[in-house]
Amino acid sequence: MDKCCHLHSPSSGKNTAIYAAIFIALFGIVEALCGLWSGSLTLVSDAGHMWTDALALTLAAFASWIKKRPTTAKHTYGFGRVEVLVSWLSSMLLLTIIVSISVAAIHRLRTPTIILSKPVIIVAIIGLIINIVTAWILHKGEKTINTKAALLHVFSDLLGSVVVLTSGIVIYFTNWTKIDAILSFFTCALLLIATINLLRESLLILMEGTPSHIDCNKVEQTIKNVEGVETVHDLHIWTLTSGLILLTAHVIVNDCKPWSQIIDDLRAVIQKDFGITHSTIQIETPNQAVPCIDCSQK
Repeated sequence: MDKCCHLHSPSSGKNTAIYAAIFIALFGIVEALCGLWSGSLTLVSDAGHMWTDALALTLAAFASWIKKRPTTAKHTYGFGRVEVLVSWLSSMLLLTIIVSISVAAIHRLRTPTIILSKPVIIVAIIGLIINIVTAWILHKGEKTINTKAALLHVFSDLLGSVVVLTSGIVIYFTNWTKIDAILSFFTCALLLIATINLLRESLLILMEGTPSHIDCNKVEQTIKNVEGVETVHDLHIWTLTSGLILLTAHVIVNDCKPWSQIIDDLRAVIQKDFGITHSTIQIETPNQAVPCIDCSQK
């Protein structure tokens, strides 16, 4: 049973979130200074957006670091779920950003702001390049729910740069400042859809729900179809952290086949059909039960 405590998450790649945070934070300072110099509220607001995202990315880097810590007697599952908590917090942070952008956009529609278009266009182009590079850095790193949240933050910054650039160009040629507010609403709509999906995914993991891509009824039927298995009960499937799905079940068997062979067959079919590599199966007969046997051990 000692080995049951040594449950590892998939190997993590290089922690890239901290680099993304540094890129975004530095450019946020540049954007704020340019915004104050040009009198552009758009740039100042976007700078605040950048700093908020830099904070979220720093949290993502912390989560990526702490989840690599070894398991302990008190935390037998390790610290992998920290990244899910950070993902949930990032989702809530994004919702706050969306609300603040929407409020600012309404204010700009009512009271249009004078914007010096040339500085806005130049800074927006630089911001666009910075965000593309940052997104590329994150894309080359580990693939977890946490990096999804980080990428979503960078995507929000990229959209912000596109909005600022587009509004700057339109204002330069037409002097129609309301375009900035209109494009901001469009950005908020796109971000809201992506944020809700991320929030739903993180909440599903926190509530230990069955992963969305796995049909629990199909898993149950697959187990029943294994030779020697009569029925199954107390079937539970949940995600511990990104890429690590756990399964537990009580399986009632007959005496027509060795139990060790049934366990091997169950483990093989569960891994082959559903990609679940850590299964804990309790073998039972109609008249008696036996101690828990971990299908991930032999």
